[in-house]
Amino acid sequence: MDNELVLHSHSDIQELIRSTFKESRDVFMYKKLSAEEREQQLSVLTIEQRNFLENEMKRSRRTVFENVMREEKITALKSIDITLQEDEMNVVDWLISDYNDFGPGNLDGRCACGRRLRYMFTVEHQVTRTKIQYGKDHLSAFLNIEVNEIDGVINELDKIDYELDELLWKINNNVYYHEYYNRIPDKTVVSESIKKHFEMNIPFLDRQINRLNKYFEKQMEALEEEQRKIQREVDLEERQKERRRIEELLQEKKKIEATLEAGRKAQREIEIKRQQQENERIEKLSQEKKMIEDKLIESVKAQLGYNAAFDEVAYLLVLNGQHSAVAISHIMANDFGFNKHFSVGIMHRPFIYFDVLLALKKQVDKGNLIMDESSNIVDCIFYVNPYREEDRNNESEELQQQTLSLF
Repeated sequence: MDNELVLHSHSDIQELIRSTFKESRDVFMYKKLSAEEREQQLSVLTIEQRNFLENEMKRSRRTVFENVMREEKITALKSIDITLQEDEMNVVDWLISDYNDFGPGNLDGRCACGRRLRYMFTVEHQVTRTKIQYGKDHLSAFLNIEVNEIDGVINELDKIDYELDELLWKINNNVYYHEYYNRIPDKTVVSESIKKHFEMNIPFLDRQINRLNKYFEKQMEALEEEQRKIQREVDLEERQKERRRIEELLQEKKKIEATLEAGRKAQREIEIKRQQQENERIEKLSQEKKMIEDKLIESVKAQLGYNAAFDEVAYLLVLNGQHSAVAISHIMANDFGFNKHFSVGIMHRPFIYFDVLLALKKQVDKGNLIMDESSNIVDCIFYVNPYREEDRNNESEELQQQTLSLF
């Protein structure tokens, strides 16, 4: 039977183990069979199954016999109710070869002394094949050991018979517990005895089931640990992937920041260059303006007489192309020696600014100048009146001269 392996959690495994032990306890008290009942149940088995059980029983008994002979360090024999030959005196050549328990109240066995027995042991010489039947008292005397040691042997043999009865009960009730073997993932750790039970279609003993449960629990714990290890590796890989993703994002961010910084740097260089060009343009305009002002001042000074009046200077500056009253005030203060003090107000204009306005407005009133509509409290702009009275008179004289010349 091939069952799919399912990896349980540790708590599931523990519950499974507990339930298994419960099942074992539920069937722990098996009925002890009489020799006749045991024979009757053995007779219905297949030849292979019967041979297997009987051989296993004999092998187990032989192990018990060999253990008592070895562990009790039997070094001498005592002839009881039988005469031993000289070549039969070596203790190592004797082994307990068989044992019969005829059941409570049954004395079907015979000791070498003739006494009827329930428990009958057979000792056999391995060379001469001499066999002797003894009860436990005479066997202890023959082997020169304590009777309670023989009781221990009987107890071990009873366990073997009890396990045989356990197997016969399970066969009779069709309870094999092979599923405990099928679910073991790694069957290489399973003992050959358990494997043989499975191959011969013999039920498992309770002690074998307990051992299979331990195999299962140990392997499940190993699988769980392997699963945890895999999960740790998966988690580590996920963390590494996330770390790589973050590093890639950081690298991409650096690239973007570098690109932006390069753009900002280029923009700053463009702005610096533009500012330089603007400064150069302003400087050039300033120089041109200064040259114009210098020419203007030179021209005005050339036109002025000695001790020219304030109003005359202001008016001549407009006539020579300077239109701003503020600019005229600065020129008159800086270049013509008039009051150089400045107002402490927010506009910081020369004190003579209002005097300049009065002088120029007089010319406006005379019709020589006009004040531009763009004038405001910050500055006033003045232009030569193209239609001033003086020009009209000059034009009238020219027209009269032209008329006279025709005649």
